[in-house]
Amino acid sequence: MITSIFKNIGKGIGYLFLFPILVMSIAIFAVYGVFVFLYQFIKLIVLFFSGRNLSSDLPEDIQVKAMLTEDEDEKKDDSPSLSLYPSDSPMYTTDFSQPSSNVKEENKDE
Repeated sequence: MITSIFKNIGKGIGYLFLFPILVMSIAIFAVYGVFVFLYQFIKLIVLFFSGRNLSSDLPEDIQVKAMLTEDEDEKKDDSPSLSLYPSDSPMYTTDFSQPSSNVKEENKDE
């Protein structure tokens, strides 16, 4: 019985000291959130009027993509590349620019 009284007093003292710290941390996080919101809003307005958006590539990203495509062009050969996605497989795609080998051409002589 006496131990439960001390436990309750200890919980009360803990709540007395921890509650203001919790409230201050929530308030600091809220102020930080407002500043981040304002920064992103101003950045969005500037990027909008410059013709870009928040997710557009940076100049460094554009350079890296250009280097990667150059490397891929050098490595490219006639064999099809394998993909993890079934929809990228040649089985599921159709190239309409070239005639299919299964279709007989009727006017082959002309």
